[in-house]
Amino acid sequence: MNANSPQTPDRASRLRAAGLKPTASRLAILELLEEDRRHPTAEMLLDTLAPTMPSLSLSTVYANLEAFLQAGMIRRIRGAKEKLRVDGTVQDHDHAICRSCGEVFDVPQTLIPRPTTPPFAGEEFEFVDLHIEYEVICSACRARRNGNLARS
Repeated sequence: MNANSPQTPDRASRLRAAGLKPTASRLAILELLEEDRRHPTAEMLLDTLAPTMPSLSLSTVYANLEAFLQAGMIRRIRGAKEKLRVDGTVQDHDHAICRSCGEVFDVPQTLIPRPTTPPFAGEEFEFVDLHIEYEVICSACRARRNGNLARS
């Protein structure tokens, strides 16, 4: 993660537009989130960034993730059973979460038609977005399970 990467000015501008100061740690975390397709936890982000940012702490990573979430710059993975997991891709898409290993996969929203505003909405709610999370068993877990069954 290089604070002088070509996209840094864009990230810095987006941070400022969100009311956040573009610090070195924020820029590095945001850059990693935009590149990391693993839907990382704060711990995963810290492990990746620690070699180049030894003074970065887990509490700083969590604080920045919360700031990014509040600003709408990243998305929380709701169905993840473990610690906070986030997605740096805010463009519309859904997720499939493996029941066995917890891995999170992006799923294009074009796979199923989106419903219109529910009839119960009335004046009570303003619907902002819809995301679907599929519970799956990923191919790696299926292979492990099938391999274990074959040995039994």
